[in-house]
Amino acid sequence: MGRTLPYTSLVNELLQRGRRSLRVARTGAAIYVGYKRTQRRARGLEGAARELAWERQHERAAEALYHLAVDLKGLYIKTGQFIATRSDLVPAAYTASLSRLQDRVPPRPAGQVRAAIEHELGRPVRELFDRFDNEPLGAASLAQVHRARLHDGREVVVKVQYPEVGGLVRLDVRNLKTAVRLLARREPNFDYRAVVDEIGNQVPLELDFVREAEMTRRVAGNLAVLPRIVVPRVVDGYVSRRVLVTEFVPGMRLLGEEQRAHHTNDGGQLAQTIADAYGHQILVDGLFQADPHPGNILVLPDGRVALLDFGLTKELPEAVRVGFAHLVVATAARDVPAILRAFAELGVRTKSDRPEDVLLLMRLFFEPRDMNGGAFETRRRSALAQNPVEAIPGDLVLLGRVVGLLRGVGASLGAPLSPMQMLRPYAEAVLAGQPAQARA
Repeated sequence: MGRTLPYTSLVNELLQRGRRSLRVARTGAAIYVGYKRTQRRARGLEGAARELAWERQHERAAEALYHLAVDLKGLYIKTGQFIATRSDLVPAAYTASLSRLQDRVPPRPAGQVRAAIEHELGRPVRELFDRFDNEPLGAASLAQVHRARLHDGREVVVKVQYPEVGGLVRLDVRNLKTAVRLLARREPNFDYRAVVDEIGNQVPLELDFVREAEMTRRVAGNLAVLPRIVVPRVVDGYVSRRVLVTEFVPGMRLLGEEQRAHHTNDGGQLAQTIADAYGHQILVDGLFQADPHPGNILVLPDGRVALLDFGLTKELPEAVRVGFAHLVVATAARDVPAILRAFAELGVRTKSDRPEDVLLLMRLFFEPRDMNGGAFETRRRSALAQNPVEAIPGDLVLLGRVVGLLRGVGASLGAPLSPMQMLRPYAEAVLAGQPAQARA
């Protein structure tokens, strides 16, 4: 009898993995067949009818991927969220559909979370915490967070990774790489192996909470020179690969309606404070929070800004840090030749090297998707069709997400300067070989 339960669990795990692999294979095959059918149909169509046929196929494929992610969760939600940011590589239908995944992660039952904490930290929850809230503060693709109080009275946040995520992520990465590799062999124009490789490199970093604790401490030490920036302290003795406890920071969501109304008069200062935080991380330290979004930024009652979640923290090579500094200065000065040189220095390659074509594509990486409406989206699709991106480093994509965040924040708060102008003092200091100073 003692061997029955482990054997049953092993069989159930193998069956679950087989079902996931089959689900991915079926979805991939359906999408591939759909594109081949559309390819044949489009040969007999012209103009708007041809474009409409392709657009509808993109929408069907994007919806199939959306439902796959909602069904399988874990890495597939994370992958969908990542693809939603890659407007440089995928049609607009994909980014429109997959961006909905930001809000489609249901929380796990409190009993499962408590069991995971006790397994990881080796003590009952009642011994670890004086109070543990069963209702989570939030749930994401790989983990969820709960508020609690330690026996010494400190209010804390407990981040708990879902128990099965580690094994499934490895399986899911293999499945994705296999599917994309097979597609690239048959359809060289749809080669997304670089995207999947980037996902495969990033997600495992987020699974190691010991590493996240180390990155949190490092970033906190680096940003200690900025008095208006807060990074939650890690609670020693409450860290494992799948559980991370940090101090609770009281604050409001950055772009909530109440928050915007409260900071009507100092929105520019608030935007500059956030720009200082990222300017210092990227251009001074070369170590930055690479998954920036408003949910990871809180504004405290005294006006300070708290940065949360350092699961995906990126260390920049020196060449990239300097190349980005050149790009910031050139863009802030609207120096077109210098912008083109900076892009080349960073490793960006496009089919056409005409300045007007490259500059239009540049906006793909430094504009939030919700700005400028559908007309701009149409221009972006047209620009990509006429001048495809042949190479763009993953580091630049992550930096582009930071600039996009700063642009969205600045627009919402009424900041008078563009992101590149706010980052410019840090970039100029890097190029001059001097330490940058935050604005007062």
